[in-house]
Amino acid sequence: MKRLTDGIEDLKRRSFLIAEYDPFIVIPVYILEDRESAWGPNVGDYVAVIHGKEIYPAIVGDGGPSFKIGEGSLRMAKELNPGSSSYSRPVSDLNVTYIVFPRTSGEWQAPDYSSWRTECSKLLDEIGGLGKGYQLHEWSNTLPPVGGGEDDE
Repeated sequence: MKRLTDGIEDLKRRSFLIAEYDPFIVIPVYILEDRESAWGPNVGDYVAVIHGKEIYPAIVGDGGPSFKIGEGSLRMAKELNPGSSSYSRPVSDLNVTYIVFPRTSGEWQAPDYSSWRTECSKLLDEIGGLGKGYQLHEWSNTLPPVGGGEDDE
């Protein structure tokens, strides 16, 4: 129990993303290589993921293999298709769009979905806003609270 509690505290301190709980996308590492380009994305940059009439605010959470484009966290995948898992993709057609806003990452901190939504809304407004009938998704925090329960001893 102590090892798990210490691990949770470490995750809080370092603000790691957790694929099951945090909505993020993965960009091929070769795209993340140019850290100086004004147009090159970095980990932490804001992203709008568009699927159907829903726009999901997220961030670039990681760099991945060069042969995969369109990878997202398990949380993002399950929102697009509740039947998805780490073994089945949420969408097989080319009907998901990522709008990455390069150089928008702020100070690194624990995931704050409300802040991500606000920032993505501002960035989308700068490029013309939401189209008619589209809505910006509001994420809820599904990470179970640490401590405080009767069985936590």
